[in-house]
Amino acid sequence: MGDLAVSLPAYFGFSGVRAIKERGYYLLNSAKIYKSTSSPQEINARYNLLRQIEEAGFNFADTIIPATTGAPFVSLGREIFVMTKNIKGREPDFENFCDMKIIFETLARFHLAAKNFKNAPQKSAPLSEIFSKQISILGAAVKQTNRRQRLSDFDVLILKHADSYTERAKNAAEILSATDYENLFLHALKNNHICHNALKEETFSICENNCYITRFEEAVVDLQLADIASVLRRYARKSSRQIPVKNFLEIYDKISPLPSSAEKIIFAQLLFPWAFLKIVSQFYSKKQKFIPAATDARMSAVLSEQQNYDAYIEELRK
Repeated sequence: MGDLAVSLPAYFGFSGVRAIKERGYYLLNSAKIYKSTSSPQEINARYNLLRQIEEAGFNFADTIIPATTGAPFVSLGREIFVMTKNIKGREPDFENFCDMKIIFETLARFHLAAKNFKNAPQKSAPLSEIFSKQISILGAAVKQTNRRQRLSDFDVLILKHADSYTERAKNAAEILSATDYENLFLHALKNNHICHNALKEETFSICENNCYITRFEEAVVDLQLADIASVLRRYARKSSRQIPVKNFLEIYDKISPLPSSAEKIIFAQLLFPWAFLKIVSQFYSKKQKFIPAATDARMSAVLSEQQNYDAYIEELRK
């Protein structure tokens, strides 16, 4: 394929222009070209989603720019390249109220635009089903650990806390079941409400007074409260928790009104022990390379912050 910095721009209509090669991608004016690991079908679905969101009034996403063929990608041999807007912003500071305010305002506007799609991505499973599956995984991990002849420090840590976290997970499931979540979830599926489904600090990019949302590869049809809970969970674990949790919901609600049960549904999602279960699942399934000291440190961090985390989200229980 030769020098891609020279050849790639032509496929996207920039003849005679050389791209600037950066780590993992190529810069071309206000656009970015990168090698995608997604299938053509997945890229097409994301292109249609982002285009519909933009047409609905949300102009703050890393929209895919079509190639000269009209397709949202270029195939060169076995490699696929995609061009998107190059968003030149910064990650939000979770300790800064202005940054957090703009995040929730942007999320509300995105959610308003991300409804009622004809060609929606895959549908999420209901939380009740996900909760039940995760509780079963934890139970299986405990049984597996109890069968070991020799226990590692991590095994001992799991057995020590498994009962309390299982109870916590069941409590979250009970709180969720006492709400109208199922009806709201079915309504979201019927009307194709889109969730980003992978929101992190790095998926937001603040440019002056605007905030962009990027990386829509994992978008699904789901109750959009899941995105709110995802951001709140990261705030509760990654910051000093100085801003009351209800303040964020009030910011969102002024733009996109929340259902009356929103606080209880979000509380159930925040109460569910995702961080604990993620480490347990990765360890026992060996999905990640096991480094004893690093894994112990991750789990110890989750356990040590649990009390402060719980105190912060408790406001939503009331």
